[in-house]
Amino acid sequence: MNIDNIGVVIATRSIALLGDTQAVTVTIGTPQAFSDGKDYYCPYQIIGIGDERIRYASGVDTIQALFLALKKIGSVLHSSDPARAGSLTWLGNSDLGFPMA
Repeated sequence: MNIDNIGVVIATRSIALLGDTQAVTVTIGTPQAFSDGKDYYCPYQIIGIGDERIRYASGVDTIQALFLALKKIGSVLHSSDPARAGSLTWLGNSDLGFPMA
């Protein structure tokens, strides 16, 4: 499934990228039912590193979809080149506040 719109934004986080004037921004959209109505997906986008595509995580309900989106975001951020170089910080800390898979 391709998503070209994040929908209604429910959460955002700004993460400092040391040595750059622009921050990395994480945006999470409202979890929604798939068109077949069986499961749910939660869209998210990371702007400032990577290809900035809108992605999603899916689950059997909205809570699981949201939780898995948070874990996917954490994995992308923590495995990024800036994070491995120690250049990503949130509130002055290398803990970016997202769970890891």
